[in-house]
Amino acid sequence: MQVQVADAGTLAKRVTISYTPAEVAERKAKLLKSLAGEVKMEGFRPGKAPKAVLEKRYGAAAQAQAEEALADEGVNSALKEHKLRPFGQIANEGIERKAGLSLTVGFEVYPAVAIPDAKSIKVEAGDTAVTDAEVEEFAGSIAKRLGEMSPLGADELVIEDDSVTLDGSLTVDGVEVRKLAQFNHLVGGYPLFGKQPKEVVAAFASAKVGSKIEFDTTLPANFTPAEQAGKNAHLAVTIASANRMRAAALDDALAQKVGAKDLAGLKETLKQRIASRKQGEVRGKQLEQLSAALIDKITVELPPKALAAAITRAETDAEAKATEKKEDVAKAKAEAKANIEKAFKRHVIMVALGDQLDVQLTDDDFREQIMMAAQQTGRKPQDIADQLQKSGQGAQVAMEIREAKAMEQYLDQVLGTAQAAAKA
Repeated sequence: MQVQVADAGTLAKRVTISYTPAEVAERKAKLLKSLAGEVKMEGFRPGKAPKAVLEKRYGAAAQAQAEEALADEGVNSALKEHKLRPFGQIANEGIERKAGLSLTVGFEVYPAVAIPDAKSIKVEAGDTAVTDAEVEEFAGSIAKRLGEMSPLGADELVIEDDSVTLDGSLTVDGVEVRKLAQFNHLVGGYPLFGKQPKEVVAAFASAKVGSKIEFDTTLPANFTPAEQAGKNAHLAVTIASANRMRAAALDDALAQKVGAKDLAGLKETLKQRIASRKQGEVRGKQLEQLSAALIDKITVELPPKALAAAITRAETDAEAKATEKKEDVAKAKAEAKANIEKAFKRHVIMVALGDQLDVQLTDDDFREQIMMAAQQTGRKPQDIADQLQKSGQGAQVAMEIREAKAMEQYLDQVLGTAQAAAKA
């Protein structure tokens, strides 16, 4: 086999792979020999059919298989030997069989990318400290969740999250469109006949059981009867009853109900949970800052053909959507183009970063990703694994895992540098 690699434009390569007639014949002969032991031919014992008979019946198929196998092996060997990484599809540019087999393919390649030193990247440290007030608020939410619903007293005012029962009517132009009897509503939990939650809370301010509430509103689009939807209406109701979720006592007994030894132990556990959540939030923001910094600092030359094709597709989709929604088409296409360029640049940088850090994937990485997806979707891990295999999305998932690992490792370098500088 002979391999010739030539430049074919910006970030483009043309590879020609040639085999002699003897190499092609040898591969074809091996396929025919293998086939002879597998197929049954009338009048011959398995594996005993004459070569001429096999050639006549299966020669053309064996020739095609031999050429396909040699082409695949040649391309893979050329990519490995010359350290070429195709960007996008490899295009078959021609094949000749005059003197053996000669195959020419063309493709774009990833550009060289210089990843900046971690010392030059700055990310915010972020605040992960947990205050006593945050712990008390968390504990209070548990006490409220484990509390009991009880009626409001005669002098208690209705507040947000109280459950009220209303009697009255809803009218449009003085005509009743909805009679309300024992109508239940959670104050501030959701809109009330078009009135937004915060406005409802304000309307019920200073009200008690027995109080009358009146306000004007615009009925929502899904109101029934439909002919009244969107019209201005007037609500006049009386609060027939009201109930409030009373928080349970925040003590050792409550702590034990949720699995803690005592109240102090519960608060310590809550403090750790809050700290873990904050650390995760800070880490996420740092990764976003790091990604933005890399995109801003690094200049790369993107594969022009693949980029142009992706931009064309994105602009076409953006134009169709903007036209349908009667939006600015030029603006939509410009945004689509910018997004594609940014996505291409980020992808190229992430691949280079993974190469520089020599990020390797393990079976545990895939298992962890599948388990995470299973937890998020409520599906069985094996079902997700089977879907990835059937859909051919495994390579995409692998790329995403590698990118995430590379970013985590690089962020550790950035933070390590920052911490060392702070100590100095």
